[in-house]
Amino acid sequence: MTVGDTSEWRGFIEGGGVSSVLALTLDAWQHIPPPAPDEREEAVSIRLYAAMVKKQDRQRHRFLIRYEDVEVDVDLAKETGRKDIVFFPSHDGSYYYCLEAKRLNARINGVMKSLADKYVKEGMQRFVDGKYSRHVQHGGMLGYVLDGDVERAMKNVLKNIQDNDSLLKMASPATWAESVHRPSDPHAKESAHLRDGDDAPLLIQHLFVSAGSRRHTASIVSGR
Repeated sequence: MTVGDTSEWRGFIEGGGVSSVLALTLDAWQHIPPPAPDEREEAVSIRLYAAMVKKQDRQRHRFLIRYEDVEVDVDLAKETGRKDIVFFPSHDGSYYYCLEAKRLNARINGVMKSLADKYVKEGMQRFVDGKYSRHVQHGGMLGYVLDGDVERAMKNVLKNIQDNDSLLKMASPATWAESVHRPSDPHAKESAHLRDGDDAPLLIQHLFVSAGSRRHTASIVSGR
């Protein structure tokens, strides 16, 4: 795929664009009704997107937000993936920040399932495989925990990451670190992945929020 100028993308990253996206995500999350136990991820994502657009402050959030943007390899004229919520810092569609939302600790057909495997294989893995964000080194995951037990959900996700460290292109033993963009938020993490042919690692930010009775209570703007 032909890629355009990277100057505005670098400016977005270096100017705190990722921090702004994460703060806006958590702010918007506080303004949507908690998802129902059986609500589909697509319905939650579109409500979150709508809340983001309503909350967006053009003086601080200088990016375009799109829902379910289609990733296309223009050289092959082939769709390679659909991204949940995407943030574009410029008119160049090759550079963006993608946020993938996944439910965790859900009750399905009466059975409680962690869904940590889907978070990893149907979320994180798509960044690593280049189905989206192939030409950028940053991406985001939002794990919303339907039973409110965020700590347990995070432990399950980390265990699945460690079980799949080779596929995720992570150093072994795989782990994550505190998010450089929200260092004081215990529910924000960062993982590094060295994709084939890349010199710099892909950095995925992980936000975990409660969708149950125990809502995420960290400061929305500062992460403190």
